Amino acid sequence: MSNDSLRPKTNEGEHVLQRGRAVRTLSFDTMFDLLAADLRRYALYALVGADDGFAEVEALADDVAMWEARADDVTITESRRTEIADELRHKHLPRMADADLVDYDSRSDVVRYWRQPTLEEYLEHTHFKEFAGE
Repeated sequence: MSNDSLRPKTNEGEHVLQRGRAVRTLSFDTMFDLLAADLRRYALYALVGADDGFAEVEALADDVAMWEARADDVTITESRRTEIADELRHKHLPRMADADLVDYDSRSDVVRYWRQPTLEEYLEHTHFKEFAGE
């Protein structure tokens, strides 16, 4: 790849300065683990699409429910949307926060996504495979 010499070289655990914040470069194991769960992928689809990377968990749950309905061709119910919001709060957002991918404030119920270009490349590929007809 011709652009490799232009990109800064970092190893897992090293930090790059991103918008004034040190962001840890994800290992491939961590990245693929994060992408392996469909609800995390759908949350990332929504967060990557947000201009500022911020989302309230309730709004994020709505987006995730929409992605899930598209993938599985099912109807979105209020009970399923509530389950998704709870799963995001208690399982997926803490996992993503542990990987330094998001900041999640449980008091305000707001999440902020920190851009990860390499992850976004693989996320784009998963989107293409999951939703090939779009």
